[in-house]
Amino acid sequence: MPHCPHCAVEIEGGARFCGACGQPITPTASAAKAASTGVVPITTPPAAKPVTTPPAAKPVTTPPAAKPPSKASVQTVRVSPAGPAPAPVVVPASLLAVAGSIPPSPAISLPPNFPPSPTFPPGTPSSGSGPLRPAGSVRPVAQPLENLIGRTLNHRFLVEDKIGEGGFGAVFRGKQIATGREVALKILHPHNVADETIVARFRREAEACSKLRDPHTVTTYDFDETPDGILYLAMELLRGQSLHQVQKSEGPLPYARVLRILDQVAASLAEAHANGIVHRDMKPENVFIETREGEDHVKVLDFGIAKVVSDEKPVPALTAVGQTLGTLEFMSPEQLRGQKLDGRADLYALGMMAYEMLTGNLPFKAAKSPIEIINFHMRQEPPAPSKLSDKVTIPPPVDAIILKMVAKDRDKRFADANALRDEIARTQLALDRSPDRFEAYRVVAVIGTTLALVAALLYFLHR
Repeated sequence: MPHCPHCAVEIEGGARFCGACGQPITPTASAAKAASTGVVPITTPPAAKPVTTPPAAKPVTTPPAAKPPSKASVQTVRVSPAGPAPAPVVVPASLLAVAGSIPPSPAISLPPNFPPSPTFPPGTPSSGSGPLRPAGSVRPVAQPLENLIGRTLNHRFLVEDKIGEGGFGAVFRGKQIATGREVALKILHPHNVADETIVARFRREAEACSKLRDPHTVTTYDFDETPDGILYLAMELLRGQSLHQVQKSEGPLPYARVLRILDQVAASLAEAHANGIVHRDMKPENVFIETREGEDHVKVLDFGIAKVVSDEKPVPALTAVGQTLGTLEFMSPEQLRGQKLDGRADLYALGMMAYEMLTGNLPFKAAKSPIEIINFHMRQEPPAPSKLSDKVTIPPPVDAIILKMVAKDRDKRFADANALRDEIARTQLALDRSPDRFEAYRVVAVIGTTLALVAALLYFLHR
C-alpha cells in the first residue's frame, strides 16, 4: 500500500487526499517526501486490476490536486501518528461526511478545579446509597416531573404532591420511607439535567447546606441521583410563608418584629460565614417564616449560588454568560463590581431587606430602570428608613443599625453577623427600658383627651 507523503499513513492507491491528515496527494509532495527519505513513492492508478510497472516505465501521473476547501467547509482536528506530535491540520468537512463522521457538538468546558460531586460520611445528610454520576458524564433523559408523584426515589423517598415550581426545578411534598418523616423534595427539571452549570449549582447547594446545623437554616437530609437521571435534594418540610409573602399580606412590620427577624437571619449567616460560605442571594423570597408558640421562627433557604471561600482551593463562580449571580435589588457594590466577596455582602443585602420590612419600600423606590438601581448601589447614600415613610415609627437606634448595614464601604459595615447580632441585642434592651418617645406621646395624648372629655361631661351635668 502507498503511504501519505505528509503523515506516512497508508492510503488507498490513486487517492487524491489523505484520509488521515487531509492533505492533497500530488507528485510534487511525493517527490519531496522521496527526496527527504530516500524512498521512491509507489503510485497506483485507480484501476481495480493490478498494474505491473516495468522499471523503465514512467511513473503513473496522479490527477491534479483539487482546489483547497474554503474556510467555511473545514474542521480543525489533531492526529497523533507515531513519532513527534504534529501541528493541527485541516480536514475538509466533505471528507468527514463521506467517511461517516458526525461533526462533534460543542463541548462544555469545565475548569480544572471544578468541584467534584459532594461526598458525605455515613450518618450525615446527603449520604446516598451509592456514588453520584460524575459531573460532565452523559446522563440519561429523565422523565417529566409530573410523572413522579407516587414514585419512590432510590427506595428512600416517596414523592407526593407538588408544592411549588421555579425555573430550576420543582418542590414536592414527600416522605422518608425508613422513618416516615415528611420531607420537601427539591427536584431538578429534566431539561436542566444536561446543563452542567445548573447541575453544579444544585450540587453546590447540597454541599453548602450539609455543613450547616443552625436552627435558622433549612436542614438538608439527603442529596442523590436516580439511575434514570433525576437529581433531588431532600430537605425539612417547612410550614408557613416566605418573608416576601408576609410583607405582601401584612405591609410594613413593627420595628421590634423586624429586629427579631434580622437577629435570626444573622444567626444563620454567622454559621455559614464561619464555614467559609457566603450566601450571595439574600432576599425576602429566601427567608421563610414559621409560627412557633406564637412567635416568628426564621429559616434561611437556597444556598444554590453560595460561594465557598477558600484561599487554598478557589471555587469557580458557576456562572453562565449573561447570568446574574444574585438579585439586583439586594446586591452590594462589591458584588456588582465582581470583587471577591465575604460575609459583609450578605449583611448589605439584609440591610436592604430591612428597608422593605420597615417601610414597605426599598430606598430606591423611584428608580425606573436597572441602571438607576445599580447607580444607587454604587454611588448614592441611602436615606434613613424613618425618612421614607411618615406612617411608621422607627426609632433612631434602629435607623443607625440599618444605615451601618448598607454602608457603601464594606469596612464601615458590621465586621460580621455576630457583631450585628450584638448591636441588635443592645438596641432591643435599650428600647425595652426606654419606650419609644413617639409611642409615649401617643399614649399621653389619648389619656389627656379622655380626661378632658370626662371633665367636660361632668361640667355640663352639674350646671
